[in-house]
Amino acid sequence: MRLCIIGHPISHSMSPTIYSRFFEAMNIDATYEAVDIDPNEFSTKIVSIIQHFDGFNVTIPFKERIVPHIVCQVEPPLLAVNCIFQGRGYNTDWIGFGKPLQRRPIEEPVMIIGAGGAARAVIFYLKRAGVKNIQIVNRTLSTAEKIKEEFEVSGNLEVNVFPLEAIREVAAKSKSIVNASSLGMNGEDTGITAQELSGKSLVYDLIYWKTPLIESSRRCEVKTVLDGRHMLLHQAMENLRIWGVPSGESFEKTFWEVMK
Repeated sequence: MRLCIIGHPISHSMSPTIYSRFFEAMNIDATYEAVDIDPNEFSTKIVSIIQHFDGFNVTIPFKERIVPHIVCQVEPPLLAVNCIFQGRGYNTDWIGFGKPLQRRPIEEPVMIIGAGGAARAVIFYLKRAGVKNIQIVNRTLSTAEKIKEEFEVSGNLEVNVFPLEAIREVAAKSKSIVNASSLGMNGEDTGITAQELSGKSLVYDLIYWKTPLIESSRRCEVKTVLDGRHMLLHQAMENLRIWGVPSGESFEKTFWEVMK
C-alpha cells in the first residue's frame, strides 16, 4: 500500500517517520512519504496524487480545497478532509482532537485561534461535546464569519468572531484556549501574556512541538495544557483504521518513541 501526506509546507511533518517506523516494525507492506504541493498547482497535482496513492493525509492549506476532488464522507458543517482512502475523504482531526478531552471538563467561553480546516474540526467536536460559547480570532474575518454562519445554523451554539488584533482582549474573557492556526509553528508569539493565561482551565495548541503559547501556559500553571502530539496520536490511529491497518499499543509505542 502506498500512502503519503500532502501540504505546503510539509517538511516539518513527523508523519512519514512515525508511519514508516511502525510499518517496518510490524512488517507491514506499506510506504508513507511527504509530498509538497505548490498551492497554485493544486488542482492539477491532486489528480496525480489520487491516481498513484492508495491513501493519504491532507494538511494545511488543502483540507477544504480537497473536497471537490474526492467522494466526501464528511458531514456538514465540518466539510474539511484530512484522510483519503481509495478516493473517499474522511475527517479524523475532530476525533484526534477530542480523545484527550473526553474525561476533562471544557470550561466556556472557548477561544479558538484560526478559522481553517483544523478550526472546523475543533468546533465540530466542541459542539458535539455540548459547548455553547465559542470565540474565533482570525486574521481574515470573512473566513471566520463563514464558519460562524455554518455552525450556528442548527442552533445550540453561539460563535463570535474577532480580528487577530483583539487576541488579548478575547483571551482575557475566555476560560479555554485552542490554537488551531499555524501561529507559533516558527516560534512566533501569539501575543497572549501571563496576565491573560492566569486562571485558565485549558490551553490546547494543535502544533505538535513546544510553542511559546505552550511554554507560557505551563509557567502560568494552566490547569490542563495539551500540545498537538496528543491529537496527532489519536488522529493517526483513526487513519490506520480507515486504511485497514491494525494499530493499538504497537502503534502508540512507536509514536511516542518518535515524538518523545
